[in-house]
Amino acid sequence: MNEASWKLFAPLSIEGATLLIEHQDLPSGMAIRLGGAGGVVLKPQEAQELLLNLLTGESWVSSRLVWAAPRLHIGQRGYNLNERAKLALIEALQALLVESQGTAINPMPKETWQRALLELSRQRFVGVEEALPKLGEMLIGLGLKGLCLWLREANQTALKPVGQYPEAAPLEALSPERQPVYFQVLEHNLLIAAEDARQDARMNELREILLSRGLGAVLQVVLHSEGGLWGLLWLESLQPRKWNPSDETMALAVAQVIERILRPLKDELNIQAPERRSLAVRRSEFEINLAQALSLAQRHGRSLALMRIRVEGMNRAQTEQAAREIAYTLRQSDSLAYLGEQGFALLLSEVRFTAGASRVAHRLLGRLRSALSGLKVGIGIAMYPQDATSAEGLWTQAEQACAKALESGGGIRLLTPGASELQEALNQNSLTLHFQPIYSLGDLELAAVEALARWPKPKGLYQAGDFLPLAEQAGLLSAQDRWTLEKVLEQAALWKPSGVNARFSVNISAETLADPNFPTLLREMLSTKRLPADTLILEFKEEAILSDLETASRSLEILKHLGVDIALDNFGTNPLPLTQLRRLPLDWIKLNPALSTSENAPLAKAAIEMVHAVGAKAVAKGLEEQSQLSRMKELGADLGQGHILGWPVPAEDLGALLVWGIGS
Repeated sequence: MNEASWKLFAPLSIEGATLLIEHQDLPSGMAIRLGGAGGVVLKPQEAQELLLNLLTGESWVSSRLVWAAPRLHIGQRGYNLNERAKLALIEALQALLVESQGTAINPMPKETWQRALLELSRQRFVGVEEALPKLGEMLIGLGLKGLCLWLREANQTALKPVGQYPEAAPLEALSPERQPVYFQVLEHNLLIAAEDARQDARMNELREILLSRGLGAVLQVVLHSEGGLWGLLWLESLQPRKWNPSDETMALAVAQVIERILRPLKDELNIQAPERRSLAVRRSEFEINLAQALSLAQRHGRSLALMRIRVEGMNRAQTEQAAREIAYTLRQSDSLAYLGEQGFALLLSEVRFTAGASRVAHRLLGRLRSALSGLKVGIGIAMYPQDATSAEGLWTQAEQACAKALESGGGIRLLTPGASELQEALNQNSLTLHFQPIYSLGDLELAAVEALARWPKPKGLYQAGDFLPLAEQAGLLSAQDRWTLEKVLEQAALWKPSGVNARFSVNISAETLADPNFPTLLREMLSTKRLPADTLILEFKEEAILSDLETASRSLEILKHLGVDIALDNFGTNPLPLTQLRRLPLDWIKLNPALSTSENAPLAKAAIEMVHAVGAKAVAKGLEEQSQLSRMKELGADLGQGHILGWPVPAEDLGALLVWGIGS
């Protein structure tokens, strides 16, 4: 490429640094360069992928560019993108992609959706009702049926219809009471692409709505802050269709236009460190908000969270920066108070899933550490009603938890009964593993052993089911997954020199599956122990995959490419359709134990045939009696697990199990 041929499109100013955006026309199409001569050159398709991930917030990696919100690394340079800078970069890439399509060998029409949407985004609308018809006309011009929008009012759980285009029969409200599974899907997704809406398991509770509107496919964008869900946008198609990355980018861009109309840019929130004489007022207002939120939580049986946030050694500029970072977590119903030298208080007025507060805290911790490099950050969390039932109790719990976090070097702490103890057990290696055999039903040869976490306590040995809910609430699921993997790989490495090539099955949480860094971490752990990847079978529950099918599918493909085997656990609880099962790289499918009973034999047969149809092995779980073992073998199950075949044994007895099962 000719250096002199690069044309400057836009210089972006990001926290005092300049990010150059340039382009150059080549015979093969337009090239886009970010970061000047020492930066990175992107093809239009790569720029499209970066644009999609900027919109979704998901990480994206190329040869010399890494996007992991809020950091953009280009070559040796790194930039912190606040909302304004990110939006400017998104608009620049959208405009350049329009130009690239205009100069391609097979040019697209000049009036593309990117150009139309860019023009709409520059207009000033009185309200979202004024914008919906123009957005709807654009979508109809692209062959879609139209769009619908729902929003959640403050202190309400239901999503109420705001508008649709074109006008049709009135929309009904959506609520977690009427659509509980669908709302779980919404909590864990930013984008839901239902290619055949009538067959997609995530849409089961919306079947009547879809049929009444005559829809074949829907592309849904979930509007939420890091604190929770607050809106939902549907793009509708009359016929089933495959939603491609360009469709997803368009849907997210439409949602951004709507979001900008509904609320101002978050980095425009004017949060200033108040003068000392106004501190009491700020705290008083905050305490009024806390009292009101507590009253509503008590009346409606909800949970809320109070966080105390302190950063040691901040100057005034850093304090204002910290306030802006914290403000990114705010919903309209949440509150933030600056308490001078005592840091900040953050009220999450409604926490709608058990680990919600902890997840917000982890994201917030990452933002603060990135923005305030080198400073110690402590976050203490108090939950209503788990930790305290009064405002005073919540303040005390949150302050004590924050102090303990700082004492231990920074991080996040809860004082929920058992949370600190579980954290200490993980840190001190006080948990233990038991191993249950899984046999081939054809020849009763040992196929693998499943690692099961146990927590030894004075009152007895706690099984995983006893403390996993606590681990989820305390945000410790990923830490426990890592501890289990480390211990399993230690056992595998211990027995490898003896010629015992054992395979280990490990349960992995949805939180770990959603972590884009998990495959890299797992590869490093295997390399350190010099173990092949097929030592492991990673088990994931149905609900973990169903909650975000697209992301889960991509993550599983990466893990499968690494060389591990993938198992779907507890199949039959919320069964995935056959068409979606085929999309997943599954080696084993473990059946719900209820299918091993005699009365469910017809269902078990159908499930086993479905498992074999997608090319996986069927594992019969919960085998307690000889009759169950014989029946599941006759029905075609490949593998079996249960007390009739073997109870879980502690690590000290693992050797006898492995040697007996495999032979020497």
